Amino acid sequence: MSVSLAIDEASLLLQRPTVGEGLAAEEALLESICQGEGHLGLFAWSPTDRALVMPRRHERLEGFPAARRALRERGWPILFRSTGGTPVPQSPAVVNVALALRCRVGSSAAHLEWGYRRLGDPWCDWLASFGVQDADLGSAPGAYCDGRFNVRVKGRKLVGTAQRWRRVRGCRDMAMLVHGAMQVGETPEALVELVNAFQAAIDDPQRFQAASHVALAQALPTLDLDTALPGLLERLEVAS
Repeated sequence: MSVSLAIDEASLLLQRPTVGEGLAAEEALLESICQGEGHLGLFAWSPTDRALVMPRRHERLEGFPAARRALRERGWPILFRSTGGTPVPQSPAVVNVALALRCRVGSSAAHLEWGYRRLGDPWCDWLASFGVQDADLGSAPGAYCDGRFNVRVKGRKLVGTAQRWRRVRGCRDMAMLVHGAMQVGETPEALVELVNAFQAAIDDPQRFQAASHVALAQALPTLDLDTALPGLLERLEVAS
């Protein structure tokens, strides 16, 4: 598994770690920026196994132990992440891209939007290069872990986004890691059903809708992702 602050050919290849290894590698990438080891890093990965990933606050819910057992019996262990939101499935049907940057920022609201657009706008441009002219950023009501800066196709969520910020050691600069998780295979129904099963197990009435999601294989059924993905990463590298 290659996680590098040097943008070279290896950085443009899709890595295949476990879910736990992929989450740890993203943290390591952000920490490298925090330690002043570089200004930009990229890491693209798709897990070899599967897990339902969620904020640790879910662990405090009364129904969590039973929900964890129920999902484990279905072959979906639960792992935790450092960002907020609702549970998100990770599996070989998902491709993740993490972009780490060293930067200086202004107000909180401004730098959060800038971070999401720094990832999302090149992603939309990449989709447009394959003929997807209706890709944009926005919310997708009914989607799990919905946010204002999903990458959408016809209003349906293709990529969920999140970001984390930390101070660079010894200076006023900040380190940002912005992450996108794109469903590439399976059907939205399969992953949404899993998240809804967890919601039911913890007795949370909120349910999510498959119609609010779309997979890359539905939007671009003939796309060779291994060939196409380096073009996305190159756009993320050079975006202003």
